[in-house]
Amino acid sequence: MAAGLRQHIDKAGMMGISNELGTRVLLDVLKNPQQAVICAQALMWRKFLRRYAFDPPPFFSDVSTVTAVTFSTTIDLNSISKESLVEILVEVAQAVSGSTEKPNAATPLIDLGLDSLGAVEFRNSVAEKTGVKLPQNLMFENPSVEDIAEYILNRAKSPDGTSGARGALVDILQMTIDQWLMSVLVPAERYALYVDSLTASFGSLSEMAAVEDIVSALEKLEISVSEDFDRLNVAWEELRDAYASRAEATAAVRRKPRLAVRVPHPTEDVESLTSQLTFDVQTIEPPTSPDNYRIALLTGATGFVGRIQLSVLLEATKDVEVVCIVRARDANHALDRIRQACKEAKCWKEEYCSRIRPIPGDFTLPNLGLEEEQIEELSKTVDVVYHTGGDVNLLSNYARLRSSNVLCILGIVNFCTRNRLKPLHFASTLGQFPAFFCEFTGAYRDYRITEDSRPTVEEMDAFYPPLRMGYPWSKWAAELVLCSARDKGLPVFIYRLPNTYVAYSTGYTNRTDYATALMVSTIQEGIFPVGCAAAPLTPVDIICEMLVGVSFLEKPKHFIYHLFDPRAITREHLEVWSQELGLAYKGASVDEFLAAVKARGPESPVFKFVPLMQFMRKYWFDSEQRTDDFPIENKNIFEELPDAKWPDQRDVFKNSLLYSVQSGFFPKNSKAIRVDPEACLEDAKRMSGLDSLGEDHDYFMNPLHILKDSLLQESNPSFCGKLAMFRTVRQQLMNLMYMEKMRIQHPEIEQQEIKEPLIIVGLNRTGTTFLQNIMATDISNRSARYCEMIAPYGNNGDYCQKGLSNDPESWKHDPRIKFAQEVLDSQLALSEEWISIHAQSAELPEEDFVMLEHCGRCYSICTEFNVPSYRKWLYANDFQEMKNAYRFHKRFLQHLQYQRVADRWLLKMPFHLFTLDALFDTYPDARIIFMHRDPKDTLASWASLVRCAQQSLLDSVNPAELGKLELEAMSSMINRALDFRASRPDLKDQILDIQYKDLIENPLGTVSKIYNHFKIPLTEQARSRMAEFCQEDKKTRNKLSKHQYTLEDVSLTKAMVEEAFGQYYDSGLCKYLKN
Repeated sequence: MAAGLRQHIDKAGMMGISNELGTRVLLDVLKNPQQAVICAQALMWRKFLRRYAFDPPPFFSDVSTVTAVTFSTTIDLNSISKESLVEILVEVAQAVSGSTEKPNAATPLIDLGLDSLGAVEFRNSVAEKTGVKLPQNLMFENPSVEDIAEYILNRAKSPDGTSGARGALVDILQMTIDQWLMSVLVPAERYALYVDSLTASFGSLSEMAAVEDIVSALEKLEISVSEDFDRLNVAWEELRDAYASRAEATAAVRRKPRLAVRVPHPTEDVESLTSQLTFDVQTIEPPTSPDNYRIALLTGATGFVGRIQLSVLLEATKDVEVVCIVRARDANHALDRIRQACKEAKCWKEEYCSRIRPIPGDFTLPNLGLEEEQIEELSKTVDVVYHTGGDVNLLSNYARLRSSNVLCILGIVNFCTRNRLKPLHFASTLGQFPAFFCEFTGAYRDYRITEDSRPTVEEMDAFYPPLRMGYPWSKWAAELVLCSARDKGLPVFIYRLPNTYVAYSTGYTNRTDYATALMVSTIQEGIFPVGCAAAPLTPVDIICEMLVGVSFLEKPKHFIYHLFDPRAITREHLEVWSQELGLAYKGASVDEFLAAVKARGPESPVFKFVPLMQFMRKYWFDSEQRTDDFPIENKNIFEELPDAKWPDQRDVFKNSLLYSVQSGFFPKNSKAIRVDPEACLEDAKRMSGLDSLGEDHDYFMNPLHILKDSLLQESNPSFCGKLAMFRTVRQQLMNLMYMEKMRIQHPEIEQQEIKEPLIIVGLNRTGTTFLQNIMATDISNRSARYCEMIAPYGNNGDYCQKGLSNDPESWKHDPRIKFAQEVLDSQLALSEEWISIHAQSAELPEEDFVMLEHCGRCYSICTEFNVPSYRKWLYANDFQEMKNAYRFHKRFLQHLQYQRVADRWLLKMPFHLFTLDALFDTYPDARIIFMHRDPKDTLASWASLVRCAQQSLLDSVNPAELGKLELEAMSSMINRALDFRASRPDLKDQILDIQYKDLIENPLGTVSKIYNHFKIPLTEQARSRMAEFCQEDKKTRNKLSKHQYTLEDVSLTKAMVEEAFGQYYDSGLCKYLKN
């Protein structure tokens, strides 16, 4: 231990003191009555000053030894071999890391155990040895020693020594702005986010190199993603250095040195700002009553919290206009930024536009960046102010955050006290408390945060050095200034938020947050560090609902609120919830997790946070797992809003994870996801507590293996696709085991008779769904509902009913609906595009493919995944495997009929047309309703639906290939049906042809025709229910965006469709054709 300590002290450039001297110093400290003792100690300046690699602090810049830190070349780079240089660099890396063994040349720097100080020392040592100054963003790239050697040699070969930093090494001085952006950002494609604004502000890199205040320039460019901001900041510094070096070399002209400006301590800012609060409420018009609020002003409307707050505010009121101050070129640009932010959060409605007044401005500037006339008008009309905007970069220092988080408070207060008082609702943070940041572990184990408490300057100075961690200080300072304003009479309300990153209702998850990076990386590795499981999930939308709720109270009892769900989340919670969602996700030690992250390298989203995790590990990961609530008081909010409550944490976790899946956060090579049918079966057995599929085990499992091989070898499934397949197959296998159990316990199930079923068929998109939904309102027609097909005995096998009625009231209370809706929401039902194409709901009827997919023999699987080998297997021997599915189809219906009686089944699936012979073999008395519509219309619509489905499940979809496959499949399907009808004239009366146009124009008349043909009585009650359904359906469809599609979208033409469907057109069955 002592040797290691001496090694670290030596690396830091400090000289250790003897035991005798140390004892004397300790004795003096103990005896001295003063609170502090200052002791001077010799330093090895050459090493010590390396920590200030770029700009030494003002005091040290006055020390003469600073000039001693120079770079002297000791290697001739023109003659040295790469192997020799690598050997030298390995020795440097070993010396800096303090390792007893030489590291491997291919080992990334981060695996050498270098902290930030070690990285700086390594960089400077390399400069001393080679004369080459490595890029300041070196650690971002995590290079190996070999990579560094190659970089140095390439620099040496460059005429002016200004080569780029990676790969083939492009000269930075020859780059364009877009090339420079791509070389800086990770992934490089992110350059598209900023290239327009950069090129609009700067004509070239040389113009950028002339900028003195880079941070302000980045802020003006609205670089809000912290990782991008930091990368660009560092790279821009390097760019400026490169241009300055060239200028020095060619003209001996040095760039004007930047003057070090002292940044006040946050306490000084508080004192200064408080002294500038000069308003007198006696001379100001009193505030408007909340009941009369008509105009609200909101800052931060495009931020993570602000966008949700805007939506909540608009939903909570019907006549309040919201003024949004947004950095933008003009009002249209401001509104577009708001719209895009809200759409990302799934909280946008176009109708909001009429009540949003977007104003280009900047709340960090005087008068909010507005003209005098504009600010004057607003100050007279705005009733209430919500100040939510600010910079939430946890890794920024106080100097950078001062303007956006602290100094702007004065301008906000001035606005709130101009002309008339406006209540001010301010979003602050619980992160100002070190105990919260440390998750109440270690020295903070017994700490409790109350709503009237505030961290002391001493504990913040000790834990949050302002030069390193400025965010907590900025909110702390802002709170103090606002409390002073409140003391002077301004109605101020402060809401302390946790580090929220998810929304409950939509699952919206902040992709740039550390917690999200950690979540993605843990899914990627299939393990999570146990300590992090204690982090709570407080949803931002519930926070905003509470905040807005308080803001409309006439006389709130309090003014500081902790909007925080204190319930802890344990390892067991995460493991169980993840298993329910289909993930293989286990808790592990932080060392095991970090080893996996390091092995994966920069591909891991949390890779860049590893130093932070190591720094905080004793608080976040090394302590015992918390199981009790966090000691943070939040009683004030529930005293104000007694009906408020936090949602089920499982639902918050589930919604967040599913949003992240749908948004493509997770890479498809993640270890938490599986597609192996045997893994599905084992998981199904574990969850169901059963272990048998019955005698038909191979009948069920064989198609799954064929499908899996085809999917992995011939398709390109995304993470979402793999997860959807695993969850679907696992639930199907559970259902099969529950059905087998019930069959054994209740053999009478197999005695259920399926008589004269009505079966709707036709090409896809011919109105089959609409017709089924209309006829299903007649309770004498027993349709198969999605909820009962996706989980016939419930998701846990505990739904054991017999002989229930088909009455609508009975269906409303079916416990399977909730689970089934969750399944829909986790797949495609949340997509507005999908809903506009094919509306689905758990309690509504659904196609028979949901049943048939249980036995792995249905064409619908081919539409979800592009699986050629599986399709070939399905088609083989005159579609024999499809035909083999019908005995199972009947068995499934028997189980459903046992639970809920059926006078007559009403079924629907276009794919029955492939195998009408097998259908009639199974149901000889079946009555077929055959829908007809011009294939030129149906195929374009159907291909669009298939493409929408596949784009959510596959990483790449070829529209032209998809169009060709579906043209072949649908024409083959209809031709097989025509051939069957021609071969069975005896079934003429059992098949009724219905035109799509007739159904749409006269739905009730069309249904009457069907009932008359099959001699089914149509009661007045049934007719009334059908009419009511048609009216409601029309209202619903009017609210949805119209689905747009063309044949050309999938590289098809009308001529191609007419040729493929020639037999169908010649049959005359479709009466309404387009030219």
